[in-house]
Amino acid sequence: MSLKQVDIENALRRLADKRIEDAMKEGKFDNLAGAGAPLELDPAPVEENARMTWWALRIMKQNDFTPDEVRWRKALDYLRDQLERLPDESHLEAIVAQINDLVRRINTLGTNAINLPVVAVDLEAERARLRERTGRRGNE
Repeated sequence: MSLKQVDIENALRRLADKRIEDAMKEGKFDNLAGAGAPLELDPAPVEENARMTWWALRIMKQNDFTPDEVRWRKALDYLRDQLERLPDESHLEAIVAQINDLVRRINTLGTNAINLPVVAVDLEAERARLRERTGRRGNE
């Protein structure tokens, strides 16, 4: 039999299967991390740019990495919620300053990936809204 008649791909596949079976018999796969847990087999996109993004997101998720833009937007949502719940003006200026700082950071990233508008807040407009909501006048 000549080498031209040997199906190399099939031979390598059989060799790999044999080695895996031997390793299983020897217990080399016992006590592996994640044993018995389902595999995450999300299909990767076919298009190259989408596939690169998919891999990047997967690596970030596996390493518990959150991009700055996402963290800042979450903080912005939290601060806007705090602004709506303020009982008085004692923390108004500080919250407005924090919101506007985050808005500046997000808008100057250069990679606004989420592509949702981020708008600063006006201190005097927020002061007027707070006074209207709480029923207070400016001189109180």
